[in-house]
Amino acid sequence: MSIIDLTSMGEPQSDLRKELNDRLTKLQDEISEYCFQCGKCTSGCEAHKLLELEPHKIVALLKRGLINELVNADVIWTCMTCLKCRERCPQRVAPVEILFALKNMAVASGKQIPGKYTGMLQSILSIGLIQDIQQTTTRSNKPVKRDELSLPPLSKPTDVAKFQAGIMKIAMEKV
Repeated sequence: MSIIDLTSMGEPQSDLRKELNDRLTKLQDEISEYCFQCGKCTSGCEAHKLLELEPHKIVALLKRGLINELVNADVIWTCMTCLKCRERCPQRVAPVEILFALKNMAVASGKQIPGKYTGMLQSILSIGLIQDIQQTTTRSNKPVKRDELSLPPLSKPTDVAKFQAGIMKIAMEKV
């Protein structure tokens, strides 16, 4: 019999926790056990300011083994990948790496990816960028292009077919 977490009424998933920790040890030297919940990762989190993502709470749930709750939560998709949590953590836990691993587990388990992510992937495949190059507006409401502002052109893949094949290969690999 295992202990049930009363805050979420979820049971710890030790097998999933081991899988997640295995994924993390491949990515970084330190794992979530070293987190002592100081909250420095959350205090610098851009997504916390806007979307109330709390990296230290995600690490706490991971430590308790509540992986299914994390994999099925929409909050794991709100990370802006600013890497401030990695920079601020005195224990080098890097919640961003945990979020990457949780997203990979969600995709591997067949969870639906939010539409914005699939839209970005389609845009990357079609034009080589997350979004098309935008014009900006001056103070006088005049639209201007990059070259009119003396900005360098953005580089795009030269061999689009090879680029697309590489992206598809990465997307199809077992996460």
